[in-house]
Amino acid sequence: MIAAWIAAENVGSARFLSAPASELTSVLAEGDWPTEGGGPRRAGAAPAPAAPLRGEVAWEADLGAPPGGGAVVQDGVVYAGAADGTASAFSASDGALMWRRHLGAPVSATPSVAGDLVYLGTLGGRVVALHSEDGGEAWSFQTDAPVRSSPAVADGVLYVGADDRRLYALDALTGEERWSFATGGRVTSGPSVNERLVVVVSQDNFIHFIDRHTAKRWFDYDIALAVGSAAIAEDSAYAADVGGTIRRVEWNNRQWPFEKSARNVRRWMFRWGMAAELPPVKGVVWVVSQPGESFTGTPAVDEERVYVSTAGGRVFAYDRQTGAIVWRAELGAPETTSPVVRGREVVVGGSAGLVVALDATTGAEQWRVITLGGLEVSTLLGGTVILENLFGIPGLGQAIVEASVGRDFPVVQSLAMMLVFFMLALNLVVDIAYSYVDPRVRYS
Repeated sequence: MIAAWIAAENVGSARFLSAPASELTSVLAEGDWPTEGGGPRRAGAAPAPAAPLRGEVAWEADLGAPPGGGAVVQDGVVYAGAADGTASAFSASDGALMWRRHLGAPVSATPSVAGDLVYLGTLGGRVVALHSEDGGEAWSFQTDAPVRSSPAVADGVLYVGADDRRLYALDALTGEERWSFATGGRVTSGPSVNERLVVVVSQDNFIHFIDRHTAKRWFDYDIALAVGSAAIAEDSAYAADVGGTIRRVEWNNRQWPFEKSARNVRRWMFRWGMAAELPPVKGVVWVVSQPGESFTGTPAVDEERVYVSTAGGRVFAYDRQTGAIVWRAELGAPETTSPVVRGREVVVGGSAGLVVALDATTGAEQWRVITLGGLEVSTLLGGTVILENLFGIPGLGQAIVEASVGRDFPVVQSLAMMLVFFMLALNLVVDIAYSYVDPRVRYS
């Protein structure tokens, strides 16, 4: 009986599943970025480019609603989801809209591309596969809760988490469920995948290492609340949390039956004074904390360093082997995105449309672009209508509402035109400011 239990714990029924119907994989190649973090490992490092980025806006495209996660690129096409429940495809050369598909519920995670399929999750609980050529639906899979996790596709299997506290493994070509794994919290981060494991950060404050072939737990690692994924590079996974701690954990440390229970007993023995020290944390290589910081997103890892951004507008670089701080940079804008390494550049975004490139070795700023400053202020102007009436503040917003209620349409039209001209002027100021922020930008 004990032997049967150990076999069930270690072998798993997933071992006996037939092979996936395809070998679809999100392949990271030069010029492509097919999934969040670049590839299934989510290391955030692009292949060495032929030339550095110029830091200029090539084109802009309208999603029709706030973006639902980031955009991905495959074979000259950019794919993105939006909060109004649409998925769109744009030409990577000029931003022309190629197709737009309504999914029926908001999209809140970055899509993934593998082969000729585009995969998205929706807040309606669906995982949808669309044909990349025209946006037609290939298949859909219904979970029991919203999907806020960016899918990962490797070797014909799609991995995605949901708010129902489960990680799902689906056939990437047909959408059929192969297995699911229950965690103790919502799975909002994108799974990271290598040749052996699926690594997922759950809202139960654990990094779960799962054998992708058996669907069995490999081991768990305690972590504070994290808003990003784990990045896998060679033998280790790197993860950061909102408490300002980043760590490197070796993934090849298997947690055997009864081991977790034995470790918990040793912890309680230490608390009661019956043990001289706490049990060592399994798999940990190094852990570094930055007091007062809150890390956001997923770390990026190259051959020498690990990069992570903070909610306060800073970027840190750590030595990959020792965890020692190499440099830190101030962006001057909060709400930074996950960093991306491209050759010798680290590219990171901030609020109000800021994009900054830093030297990967020194952290020195290479260039910055501001793309949405005028639109951010325009959004604030739109909010005055609500705020002025909510708090009784005299202003244009309150005047528009009063004129609308009184059916004074000439006044409504006049005030609306004033706001339109003001917003156009603000966007003109932002365009002119480009040449001062980045001297390489010139208008003829």
